[in-house]
Amino acid sequence: MSGYPGATGARLPRWLLPENWPEANNQPQLATLHFHAVGLQFEADHAAAPADYLPLHGALVLPAFIEPHAHLDKTFTVQRSPAQQPGLLAAIAAMHQDRVHWNTADLQQRATQALRWAVEAGVGLLRTHIDWFSVDAPLAWQVIGDLHHPLCSIERVALAPLTFFADASDAQHIAAQVATSGPGALLGGFIHSSNWDAQAFQHLMEAAELWQLDIDLHIDEELNVEAQGLRWLAHYLQQHPFSGAITCSHSCALAQQDDAQQILALLAQHNVTLIALPLTNLLLQDAVPGRTPRLRGLTLVKEAQALGIPLLLGADNVQDAFCPFGSYDPLDTLFSGLLSLQLGAAFDQASALICQRHALQANDLVIFPHVDVASWPLRQRQRYRLKRGVRYG
Repeated sequence: MSGYPGATGARLPRWLLPENWPEANNQPQLATLHFHAVGLQFEADHAAAPADYLPLHGALVLPAFIEPHAHLDKTFTVQRSPAQQPGLLAAIAAMHQDRVHWNTADLQQRATQALRWAVEAGVGLLRTHIDWFSVDAPLAWQVIGDLHHPLCSIERVALAPLTFFADASDAQHIAAQVATSGPGALLGGFIHSSNWDAQAFQHLMEAAELWQLDIDLHIDEELNVEAQGLRWLAHYLQQHPFSGAITCSHSCALAQQDDAQQILALLAQHNVTLIALPLTNLLLQDAVPGRTPRLRGLTLVKEAQALGIPLLLGADNVQDAFCPFGSYDPLDTLFSGLLSLQLGAAFDQASALICQRHALQANDLVIFPHVDVASWPLRQRQRYRLKRGVRYG
């Protein structure tokens, strides 16, 4: 399928533009986009635009979105298994009750629907955590591993409780299965004060290093000042540098800890990315029946940004016991973060937190044709995908 070789009149976000980009009326000048085999190149619009380029007429343009933290094994189960009480532990209990329904057909139907919704929203990379209930891979690991979509890559994270790594041989067994299950597979773990075990965490790290796996952790998803996960990891990496990439999801306890700045300063020296999950953390943290929450339960996004730590926003759970709402639309996640984290300019700054930077190398873009910067992302959310010059949607 042949596509446009480029586009004109694109309104790009300031975070994507060089500092010397020309302005007009206090706004960045519109851009001409060139779709090359090596990736996207752009320059300020000029009068002599190529006739075969797609005219965008000032449409807002972003790299394809990333959904960095989802749960396709649990999604769309809230109607049959809602949580009976507020909070994380009640949601976990409801999820375990729902597992009786998790056969191949059920998992395929729900995960496929989630993938379809994400692609319709402009997601080009989706990373899903998949719960492990023993040291052997669950059915969902294979079912979701078989999912494919031409417009979206899927990554899987083995979400196992930290207790599963208490035995070094079990840790190696889990890591070996992940490493041999195909591309886009990562080692994960649920690390919480209720299951804290420093030796088990070390076994997890050593297994990931041996099998050359990147890591994505559910870590310190709580407001307990005594939570040890991120603190331990920061100090461990000083003595044992990790060769792969580490993603730390949640990290809510940082907001309560006096040594948070020191923890972040250590993490900034390593290949660590933080993921904030505003929708579920606002809902599940500081959740007590009959009581209005006092705490936001969100990680220290601005402090991490100030230290140069990479950050992303994720949706987390969608329409399950953990979060009965959700849509797999990163714009919903972003809007939640804009308010709860006080992020600032939505399009020109904060949109970087939902975009897949590598999408530029594939000329993979999301186009918003009927909206201006001030109205985005709430009004006129119509969009389409433009990948390698071919329009989808």
